Amino acid sequence: MKPTFLVLTDASPADEPTLAYAAALAAPLGASLHLVHVLESPLIAALDYGPPLSDTGYAQAVRMALTQAAANLSVPTTTEVIEGSWQSFFEQTLAASQPALLIAGLTATDGPLSEWLSNRSLPLACQTGYPLLLVPEYLPKAAVHPPSRVVLALEDHSFRLTPQAQAMAPLLALLHCTVTPVTVRLPSYTRPEGAERPAVQHCGLPNNLFYKELYEVVNERPASGIWQAADELEADLVVLFDQGHGWAHKLFSGSVIADVLRYSQVPVLLLPLVAA
Repeated sequence: MKPTFLVLTDASPADEPTLAYAAALAAPLGASLHLVHVLESPLIAALDYGPPLSDTGYAQAVRMALTQAAANLSVPTTTEVIEGSWQSFFEQTLAASQPALLIAGLTATDGPLSEWLSNRSLPLACQTGYPLLLVPEYLPKAAVHPPSRVVLALEDHSFRLTPQAQAMAPLLALLHCTVTPVTVRLPSYTRPEGAERPAVQHCGLPNNLFYKELYEVVNERPASGIWQAADELEADLVVLFDQGHGWAHKLFSGSVIADVLRYSQVPVLLLPLVAA
């Protein structure tokens, strides 16, 4: 069965890079796209006089925008507007479509609070177990193509991908990417030789990916070290492992994922891990 990529979007101009990248990624894999927008609560239209009214036209406008966006894409695409809650999305749409990948835009922010308000899709990887691809809103057109040079950020402990993330892994192999495992070492720490490679081999990623030798960066901040490696290796995709713990904890208590995403210039793929 051909894979489906589920794209969370309202088809606004800000989402054009996300839709273009999703189509470019789907084409060589024979995948189809399913564009989804979730209306969590009725929108209110403000009036100059009188009480506010429910904005009944918004849902229809989004449906029309999604339909038009789907018609402009070069791969088979369907659309859906969910008027309910994210729980409806979890229980109905994910169960019905069984996507290989979730895709969403990544809005540039200037801090944790605006990040939490703008990027509502960020918790989805750890909440659903599905891999989540985040596409920066200012991704240049020249970067809209399937990845060829992938940076895989590692820590020196064992981990295991969720079944959904493992199912996504063979698709990376079909793209014939060059995957470079990257680790960031503090200046004061000496890492045991070969600690990361066994972790990669047993996490659920396919062994037929073209792995290069481990690339080590010495940096005080893990996120800065990851982006240093991505720049030096000219990577066009960064892969991070999402251990869960709740997104509010990551944003307000600090995490490598939140720090990497805040300054992302290339798409970032979050692969969720099985909870310990």
